[in-house]
Amino acid sequence: MEVQQAAEKLIKLSPSVRVVTICDMNGKVLFSERSRRVKMLLSKQESKMSLQAAARAWKVRKKLERKLGACKYAFAEYGNVKRITMPAGRNHLFFITTTSSLDHKKVVNRVRTFR
Repeated sequence: MEVQQAAEKLIKLSPSVRVVTICDMNGKVLFSERSRRVKMLLSKQESKMSLQAAARAWKVRKKLERKLGACKYAFAEYGNVKRITMPAGRNHLFFITTTSSLDHKKVVNRVRTFR
C-alpha cells in the first residue's frame, strides 16, 4: 500500500487518531498527516527529536530480534496522548499518536491489515 494512502486510512479510522507519520529508520519524515481537529502539542523540533528517539529505539529492538522475535509494535501512554510505533515495511516506521481514550489495539489491528 502506498505510504500516503496508509496514513490517510489511519487518520480516518477514528476522530481520536491525532497524527500519523511515516519515517525512515533514522527518523526522517517521509509523510505526515494530522487530523484537522488536532492542536499540536510539540514544537517541530520536539516532534523531530521524538521521531529520532523512536527510530533509535527501533534499531535496538531489531538487534535483539534473533533472540526475542520481531517487535510487533511499541506503545507509550502519556497523560494527554498515546503513541504507537510500528514497522511500515522493512525500512520505515509508522509513528501514530491518538487521544488517551482510544483503544490502541484498534490502530494496531488496522495497520496489520496493510501488509
